[in-house]
Amino acid sequence: MKRELEAVIDELLAGELSPGRRYEKLDTGDDLYSVRLGRAYRFVFLLYPDRGTALPVAVGPHDDAYRRALRSARRR
Repeated sequence: MKRELEAVIDELLAGELSPGRRYEKLDTGDDLYSVRLGRAYRFVFLLYPDRGTALPVAVGPHDDAYRRALRSARRR
């Protein structure tokens, strides 16, 4: 997964994310986004568009990554 995460970060920085990555905004009220790393893994990050930065929140199996992201969103 490390190579997949590196590839996704490179794609995000280049603005050329492939459609199979399933980039989506999570329905949390925050600017949390998810990108597919493989069949069962996700990379969840908090996007700060006004600053042009992002903060990694979770990387892991789909359900675990989403659970951690939702816990993180509740703390804000």
